[in-house]
Amino acid sequence: MKSVKFLGIIFFICVWLRLDWIFGMRSLKRQRNSSVYPWRKGNFEFYDDGVAWMKALELDIMEAKNSICLLFYIIEPDEVGRRIFTMLKERAQEGVHIRILADALGSKKMKQWLKPLQREGIEIGLSRPLVYKGSFFSLQRRNHRKIAVIDGEIAHIGGFNIGREYVNLDPVLSPWRDYHLRFTGEGVQDALNEFEIDWKREFPDSVDGLVAAVESQNKKNTVKHQIVPSEPVNMEGFMLGLFKQAEQSIFIGTPYFIPTSKLFEDLKTRIKSGINVTILVPANPDHVLVQPASYHYFRELLDAGAAIYQYQNGFYHAKVVLIDKKICDIGTTNFDRRSLLINDEINVVTHDHTIINRVVTSIEKDLQQSTILTKEHLKPDGIGASAKEWISRTISHLL
Repeated sequence: MKSVKFLGIIFFICVWLRLDWIFGMRSLKRQRNSSVYPWRKGNFEFYDDGVAWMKALELDIMEAKNSICLLFYIIEPDEVGRRIFTMLKERAQEGVHIRILADALGSKKMKQWLKPLQREGIEIGLSRPLVYKGSFFSLQRRNHRKIAVIDGEIAHIGGFNIGREYVNLDPVLSPWRDYHLRFTGEGVQDALNEFEIDWKREFPDSVDGLVAAVESQNKKNTVKHQIVPSEPVNMEGFMLGLFKQAEQSIFIGTPYFIPTSKLFEDLKTRIKSGINVTILVPANPDHVLVQPASYHYFRELLDAGAAIYQYQNGFYHAKVVLIDKKICDIGTTNFDRRSLLINDEINVVTHDHTIINRVVTSIEKDLQQSTILTKEHLKPDGIGASAKEWISRTISHLL
């Protein structure tokens, strides 16, 4: 009797969360519009190693002369985070204007560091505070962006956060595999503008934002690119637009594969039309439910003819979509419903062959360190595994 009552409670909670999600999505859709940033030109560097990327970020921080803006979903006050704090304190003492935003959930450990850093002259706050406003949906909306803008002239956007796991110091998830971009040129203003939008939401009475130095005449600005933010852009529609351009192949690299119904059906349609679809996910997840939530989709995609790989050498956290090796999208958007539909995200899309060739080299290396999935790998091992998969699918929009 107790077990039946418990299952009834679980069922009620799942239904309530689902309804809360549906009504929340209706409200969110009414808020969106369709403006996007134009195509820009810039100079890009691509990173797939957290140690190398962190060194580049630290160097940019130490060489900053005017301003530093940092926005990350996760900033851990561990040895890596504290090293960054020390650098920022030094720059603040030299008169550099510093603003930091960290997501209130992803960076919950940062709360105790706010006042100490503020006393050092650093403007800092938590994005999207965990305040219940009559709907659980509002608490689910997280600021998942990773943006750094230095002096209004250098920008970083990608998958790395700030913490020990991202520089291969985590005993379980190392080595950490991710993709990140550092760039100069015209798109820096767009990245800074997105930072300021988030900053103004949390601090509407703050002073005016900073202005980026647009290097439109710089001969190095040869990489055409477009900054794609989740608001006002609908990421689901954006991804559908990318898939529509495919003539030969679609590659999706993501730590979590929980697609929307539209994207899932579109992928199956693309496969039937002769397009090769390849998906790369981690073998060892960092969340107990995200992997079983993807099994249903994987089975159908395998039946349709997709190739699905699981990365074995550490944890795969990259967020990348590659179309025909001609169009590349890198950013913060996971291929799951939360990222695609409600989170604050930001991506960079480019057609530049030099950057794409670097990305292709990394993807090929990652595939070599992966195993290909079959339906045998996805068979539930007993009632417990089947129940876990059912619960994961039911609450997949929360994962």
